[in-house]
Amino acid sequence: MVFVRVGGPCDHARVNHSARNSAYERLDRLSVAGLDLATFFHEAARLLAEALPYEAACWHSMDPATLIETSFHVEDMPPPDQRIVETAYLRSDYNSFATLAAGRRHSGVLSEATQGNLDRSLRYREILRPVNISGELRASFVVDGASWGCFGFFRETPGDFTEDERDFAHDLASVLGRGVRAASLPTRATGEAATRWPGLLMLDGVCRVESVTAPALRWLEELGCHGQLGREPLPFALLRIAERARRSGGEASVRVHGESGRWVQVLASPVSGGETPGRVAIILQSASSPSIAPLISAAYGLSARERELTGLVLQGRSTNDIAARLFISPHTVQGHLKSIFAKVGVRSRRELVARVSA
Repeated sequence: MVFVRVGGPCDHARVNHSARNSAYERLDRLSVAGLDLATFFHEAARLLAEALPYEAACWHSMDPATLIETSFHVEDMPPPDQRIVETAYLRSDYNSFATLAAGRRHSGVLSEATQGNLDRSLRYREILRPVNISGELRASFVVDGASWGCFGFFRETPGDFTEDERDFAHDLASVLGRGVRAASLPTRATGEAATRWPGLLMLDGVCRVESVTAPALRWLEELGCHGQLGREPLPFALLRIAERARRSGGEASVRVHGESGRWVQVLASPVSGGETPGRVAIILQSASSPSIAPLISAAYGLSARERELTGLVLQGRSTNDIAARLFISPHTVQGHLKSIFAKVGVRSRRELVARVSA
């Protein structure tokens, strides 16, 4: 792995608070601008270039249910390959994105987490030290209790990140989470993906494709793989879920936002037997409405209670039935529905069902 920095070294001098306040306010506005994910990451990186300088960075979206990274956006570094996937995202290493997502503080500096002994981190020994990186700052984008993405910022030796910068990254977590969450809302697309037959891939122990069905090739295009299979890397989400299945020894699943705006369900399971260890079978299929409804409800910014009520509406429950199940009055149910309609931009239950299940 070789970092490819554009331009000269960044200025690590103390950034004044007005610059950070300005960046925060502009990111706050950016998070509700309705941008697609790639544009949001690009613009967020541009706004943080001065407020939180770094030499290289990697941004990810995440499935909030499984905390598996599903996409990436890199700056001045190569895209993550299989070796990086096997090493950089271990939950057992310091400042894993899953740990930061669950913690009270959603950001962390590697040198602080290792108490100044960076060699305690496998990620540092295998990936960062060989390319002269000593400073790493990570953050998980947590909003309303769910993590929708994360970033890793890097500085060359002897550079590092300060506690003040760590705290600023924590403050940014919910703002960046709102932006990634908003980018998860589906765009209008044809119904073809919803009726497409599931596809199957068989991967060997180093994520080479052993066999693939015709429908799987079409699903791979939905995930951004448009070249000839085997001549370009597999979509990042497939590398991540295959590694998760191998390490856990059991099934793993993740939801990925496809290029058409549809959600794709990716299922992985280890394959026993055979001559090669570490083989994984992956199924690609259209995500079902019940599995996506909570995700879309959260993406619209619905509260936990509103998401619970929306789930009951999707089941066809009446107002009185919902009131009885939630131990609230029918009047309160109607009040919640009014708030839900306003957030989702609909005027009736029928429109709500159509929008959330789109």
